Amino acid sequence: MHTTVVVAAAAAAVCSAALVWYNLRVSAAKAAKDELKALAKIEREGRVRLQIALGAAQDRIKLLEAAMPSKDTKAVPLVTFPTIGVVSSPYSTPNGTPRQPSLVESSLAKLVLYKHIPTTTLVSLAEFSHVWVLFHFHQNTNVHKSKIKGTIKPPRLNGQSVGVLATRSPHRPAALGLSLAKVVEVNVAEGYVLFQGLDLVHATPVVDIKPYVAFSDAPDTAGHFAPSWVGKEHAEADEPLKISQVVFASSEAQASLEKAYAICKSKRGKKSGILLYPTFDRFATFVKENLSLDMRSTRERADPKFDTYRVTLCDVMVHYNVVANDQGPQVEIVRGEVVTDEWQQPLNATAMPEEDEASDDSTGPEQP
Repeated sequence: MHTTVVVAAAAAAVCSAALVWYNLRVSAAKAAKDELKALAKIEREGRVRLQIALGAAQDRIKLLEAAMPSKDTKAVPLVTFPTIGVVSSPYSTPNGTPRQPSLVESSLAKLVLYKHIPTTTLVSLAEFSHVWVLFHFHQNTNVHKSKIKGTIKPPRLNGQSVGVLATRSPHRPAALGLSLAKVVEVNVAEGYVLFQGLDLVHATPVVDIKPYVAFSDAPDTAGHFAPSWVGKEHAEADEPLKISQVVFASSEAQASLEKAYAICKSKRGKKSGILLYPTFDRFATFVKENLSLDMRSTRERADPKFDTYRVTLCDVMVHYNVVANDQGPQVEIVRGEVVTDEWQQPLNATAMPEEDEASDDSTGPEQP
């Protein structure tokens, strides 16, 4: 009997030791997996920053090559345009910026004219409800490539390719964009225009703005057609980017986002996009509306590699999960934190030109 008890105790000890060993191995494997995920994110962020910088350098090289033509230079006319100002926007990076204008109604953006542009150029602009904004895709990551890619895969086509000129993708032969925006306020004296629904990254250079005129800009409905995947009927039916609802995962999650908002609002400069949202409630509404459309890539939606995602809005990094429910994917906001590492994420306030390049720093009155 005594021997049996000893054997049983020894067996139990061995089982316990094996269980402890197994748990340690599982914990170590999980920690290694999490570390690899974190390293993958950091590597991609650094690569994107380098691609943007390389693209800017490539633009300068092209300008120099155009000024010094040679027999080896391709016979392609290179046109340069001055810009009239830059946009102060809540979108700190291309990731998280709406793919089209007017998708996020709570999105506000402010165009501040450069000092050499007369503010009188804005006289009578307030008589128009909407304008076309012509801008430069200054954060493209493919400018450094010598070969132009002919096709891309739009997010709403779930992997199907179309010609780049049949889309509004920023990755095009000439990195010019055109967006329709609602005019909220025009301040001629201070030289700025406040827009609603604009899909531009913070500090985007603006080439020009032109009034939207319905009788000439909007074609007759009977004669207009477009692929179904870009139509409103597609968005209301089988929308692959639809998120059923956006909620805070907990009261602590909401509190952390509110704390990050307060810190950014108190410490960022007058050109920061955070000042476009004078209260946390407005900022939270803006964040939720942005997350209501799935911003993940087609590949990531089909085969998720990460448990938690993040997007930076006004220097506030929002961490969130995408979970499944009966109505479709649901976003749960996990926490918010302030971006402090400018190398990891370009700071919203410091991405703007120097103080003497713009006409004014005022953000204008609070908007409803």
